Order: sequence, then C-alpha cells, then structure tokens
Amino acid sequence: MAELIRVAHQEGVVSIFLNRPERRNALSLALLNTLSDALSREIGDDTSALIVSGVDGSFSAGADLSDLTGTLEDLGMDDAIAEVTRKIRDLPVPVIAAIDGPCLGGAFDLALSCDLRIASKDAFFQVPATRLGLLYNPRSIVRWRQLLGRDAVFRLLVLGERFDANAALQTGIVSHVVEGASYPAALVVAQAGLENIRLAVAASKRLLNAIDGIDFDPGEWEKQRRALLSSPERKTAVINEKKRRGY
Repeated sequence: MAELIRVAHQEGVVSIFLNRPERRNALSLALLNTLSDALSREIGDDTSALIVSGVDGSFSAGADLSDLTGTLEDLGMDDAIAEVTRKIRDLPVPVIAAIDGPCLGGAFDLALSCDLRIASKDAFFQVPATRLGLLYNPRSIVRWRQLLGRDAVFRLLVLGERFDANAALQTGIVSHVVEGASYPAALVVAQAGLENIRLAVAASKRLLNAIDGIDFDPGEWEKQRRALLSSPERKTAVINEKKRRGY
C-alpha cells in the first residue's frame, strides 16, 4: 500500500506532500490522521519552515466522498480536518501551502490554515458545501471571514463559486501566483527565513494568530515582547548582525 503522505527534509525546511494521486489527493480519514501525526512528529528544534503540498499536479480534491455517509456521522470528517488545521496554526514555524490544480472543500480549509499560500497558474479553489447540503464548520468560517472578508466568503461558501488563481490572488486567498509548479517557489520563500531566530518567529506568529482571535490581550503580549527583547538568543543575533554589517 502506498504511503498516504511523503515527507522530505531540506536545510531546515520540512515538506509534507499529500500522496493519493489516484484520488487527486483526496482527504480520507486515514490520510488526515497520518498528516496529523506527521505534524506532531516531523517538526523539530532545527525546523525553520513547513511546506504542505500535493503530488502529481494536485493539491487536494477535498474530503474523500468514500468516507462520507450523508449523515451526522460525517462530523468525524469535520473533526479530523479541524484537528489538522489547529495543529498547523499552532506550529511555531511559518507554514506555506504550495498549491497546484484543485484545492477544494476541506483542502481549502487546510490551505487557509497555513500562513502563506503560493499557487501555480493552474490552481483553482472551490467549496461545494451548499451543493452537498452542508453548513460548513462554523469555527472555520469565522477564520475565513477574518482573513478574506464577507464578499469572498459569500461567493465561496454560499454560491460555491470557483476561483481561478488570478481571482484567488485578487481576493487574498493566495499570496503569490507563479509560473510552473508552486513547490519550487514555496521552497525559496521558506528558505528566506533560515537565519531568523526561532523564538522571535514563534512569538510573532502567535501574536498574529491572537490578533485574529477574540482573546487578544495587549498587556500579556507586551510582557512576552519584553522577555524576547532580553533573551540570550536575541542578544546573540544582534551581535552577529553587527559583525555582518561591520559595526
């Protein structure tokens, strides 16, 4: 049986590829569980960034219909997707989605949980929830609404509109649109932060996530800012930067 995901490590960058090419990398429960485990296992102290992509020219066709029943039991699929998206948001490193071809339904939710999304020109995005008689996970919709605004979310969620790469760029779904495959461009972006201080990266990402949420406490974040300012890692980074610039 083929592995459901493929993992690669390259100079501090971890890459996870959804690996079900025969189903356009559809999100089966088994794949989601495997991905969740990998997100816990593969990110180490030497990891500077994570890239999530798919094999064979597809990001993902969304939830695998073979695992759906059309009943309340399908909450299990929602829960599995929600667990993966939570882990991605909670990771202390930048997470980049490299998207080619379809990015549908639950895969759209997965991609939007990443910090950046880089798409090839053949990428497209669609959420067929209303066509399947669904009210998509409300917690996810709150997050989409914060990132994209009401107009884009209405078009995706209520109308089920299909967005090509250019429309996705215009509405903020993706950060970049590139010629050719998206993964090489994502790797360049991921490697740009290799010299960044991990503590500062993690704190900055947590701050942005907190601002997006409802529990933002400026006083608590000022404490964390001051702690980071006086950390040994920051002092070393400033000394090294002075040397690099010839101070």
